[in-house]
Amino acid sequence: MKKFRAAAVFLILLMPLFFFILMKEGKHNFRYLEYYGPKHLATNGVDTIYHTLTDFSLKNTEGNTVSLSNTDPSYWVFQFFNASCQEPCKEVFTNMYDVARDFATAPKVKLLSITTHPKNDSIPVLKQVMKMNSIHPPQWQLCTGDSLEIDSLMRTSFFLKGSTNAALNTVFLVDSKFHLRGIYDGADLLEMKRLKDDIKILSYETRQKSK
Repeated sequence: MKKFRAAAVFLILLMPLFFFILMKEGKHNFRYLEYYGPKHLATNGVDTIYHTLTDFSLKNTEGNTVSLSNTDPSYWVFQFFNASCQEPCKEVFTNMYDVARDFATAPKVKLLSITTHPKNDSIPVLKQVMKMNSIHPPQWQLCTGDSLEIDSLMRTSFFLKGSTNAALNTVFLVDSKFHLRGIYDGADLLEMKRLKDDIKILSYETRQKSK
């Protein structure tokens, strides 16, 4: 009995050390998100320069300018759509709504849906799309703009071509440094769950790098 009590006391004393080691080692096993797009070494031959989104100047449904540079550091979720798109846009909007709902109290998480048909999708049309999909700014905004600028944004920043199903089906995660960090099938529930998890990972990654 005395040996049992001694062993129990010994284990209790060791538990804080065990948890300390576990927490310390756990940091090394943390999964950082990938960087998508081309990358190259900086002139110092050490640092990596990752693909960065080109800034843009779009208009939301209130007529206000939306751009990367005039927004506080945020985690962006991008989606391209047009009002005439039924499939897959309907499913993507439904899944985007779930993301917006789950991060409603996270002001750094911003969702941006950009029309690929700015000539057809006027502000009144976009407002109707907002109503149909329960979209509530400012966290989630619908935007329009110059057709050439939107086309350039799709091609150079997100590697998309035109209003194809792939373009309208894809959702992107962008970090506060404007790097592309995630690509998802917006119509797939499991893919969008992965997006939600990746937003949390990105938040943790940012905190770790700021220490």
